[in-house]
Formats: sequence, structure tokens, C-alpha cells
Amino acid sequence: MSAPSSSPTVLAVVLTLSLVGVALPRSAHASEPGSRPDRPGTRAQCGALEAEAARQAEPEVRLELAECLVHAGLIASGWEQARLAADAARAAGYGALEASARARAKALEPELSYLTVTTWKGQQVLVTQDGAPLADAVLDTAVPVDPGRHVITATAPGKRSWTTRVDVSGRGDHVAVSVPVLPDDAQLQRELPGPPLSAAPADSEPRTGSVQRTLGIVAGAVGIAGVAAGTLFGLKAASDWSDAKSLCTRYPYCGEEGARLAREAKQSALISTIGFATGVAGLTGGVVLWFTAEKPERKQNPTSVGVGLGRVLLRGSL
Repeated sequence: MSAPSSSPTVLAVVLTLSLVGVALPRSAHASEPGSRPDRPGTRAQCGALEAEAARQAEPEVRLELAECLVHAGLIASGWEQARLAADAARAAGYGALEASARARAKALEPELSYLTVTTWKGQQVLVTQDGAPLADAVLDTAVPVDPGRHVITATAPGKRSWTTRVDVSGRGDHVAVSVPVLPDDAQLQRELPGPPLSAAPADSEPRTGSVQRTLGIVAGAVGIAGVAAGTLFGLKAASDWSDAKSLCTRYPYCGEEGARLAREAKQSALISTIGFATGVAGLTGGVVLWFTAEKPERKQNPTSVGVGLGRVLLRGSL
């Protein structure tokens, strides 16, 4: 009678031990991240862990991914995942796991390789590294990168793009890349329409008629000045003769003052005569030059006739 009663007890114990055996590997996995014996050695073999870390972002999964990437030779990527694991462990309240992740990231720092990309000041360009754009804050700064070949590209509107490839070898390597001033895109300049060539105006060369009219104006101005001078000195000569005669009480003995006024009157009369002669000649020459100059050709506009309802419209010039 005792055998049947002991069978359920034995069965319960066996079931309990089996459940504990299933839970132990997961518990050990959580307490000792990255302790799997079959560690992969390539980035492709870390793909499953990357997908799992992106899906649930558990700190132990990220730390295991960090170990996978380090064994694949991707030190910078493993260092970054270890730091992310430490942040996630801190947010979850896993103090021991956080300390382990930070210690692992600290141990990887001497093995990091760095790449520094610099650009010329004042040049606004978009710089990409392996297809990913680099923020302005990252430029001119040593950034941890994985060993291997990296492609740096710089572009700007209206400029010719620039690309270079650099190899970061080994662990602890430092490589610097300087982006040059991008030249203008010659193909783009050829496609842009250039300014139209300005044709020389038809009336840019001086014409004979225009020069002759100018000379006529100058001659007329000289003539007017001559007439004005002749008139002025003629009036002065008349005034001097009048004053001289008033002093000649015993003509022709007019005294020294009368003799001086007589001489000035003669000089004024001579200047007046010359002025009138010059003025008449200038006015005459100016009139002749003006009216005999060649007339400029008048541009003839085409004459058009428009017919409307109840009206006829004529446009043009004669």
C-alpha cells in the first residue's frame, strides 16, 4: 500500500528538478554575460545578436553582442555596445552588470583605432563616412572606428564631389583625412546660360554731322562773347570821349587828365571794333556750321495698319 503513495511524490520531485535545470542556464547566462563557448568570429555571425539587441535592448544581450564584435575584430563597435549595455543596466537597476559592462568598455579603450576628418574653415560641405553623414560636431575630432577600409565623401551644391578611401590597420591606429576646398563643377557651369553678348550700339561712333554741329555751337558762343565785349568796350569808349571833351575847355589843349581819357577812349574803341568783328564772324560761322551739318538718319519704324469695328488705326513714323 506504501508504493502507490510514494509514486506521486517521486514524480513531483523529478518534475521540480527538471524545471530548475531549465532555469539554471538562463540564470547563469544573465549573471555571466558572454560566457557562451561557441563565440562567433565574423560580423555576419553576430547578426542574430544585433537583431535581438535592437528588438529588446536587454543589457546582457548587448554585452554578449559586444563580445561577439570584439572577437570579430570590430573593436570600436564592441566598445560602443559595451557602453550601451552599461547604460541599459543602469536604467534597469543591475548594478553588478553595469560595473561589468563599464569595466569591459574601459579595457577596450587602449585597443581602439581613431579616424579624424577635417574640413577647411568657411566651406559648407556634407561629409559622409561609409555612406553615413558626419555631424559638424564630429568633424576635426578623433572618432573611434573599426579597422578596415573606410570611404570619405564630401559634397556641396554647385561643387565637384570629392571621395577618398583610407585603410585603418590594426589596433590603436590613428588616421587623419583632410577634405580639400571643392572646385566648381565645370559641367554645371557649362549648363548654366551665360550672359548675352552685348552688341555695340549703332550710334557709338561719332558722326561728321554731330561734330560739325558741336563746332557750330562753339563758334556761336564765341560770336556772342565777341558781340558782348564789343558792346561793353564801345560804351566805355563813348563815356571816356565824353569825359575828355568836358575837360577840353581850350581845345585841343585838354590837360593831362583829358589826354589820358582820350587815349583810353581810343583803346576801348579799338577793342570794341575787334569784339564786334569777332562776334559777327562767330555768329555767322556758327549758323553756317549748324545748318549745313549732315542730319542724323532717323530710324524708320514699320508702318502698320489696324482695322477694327468702325475704325482704322495707322501706326508708324514718316
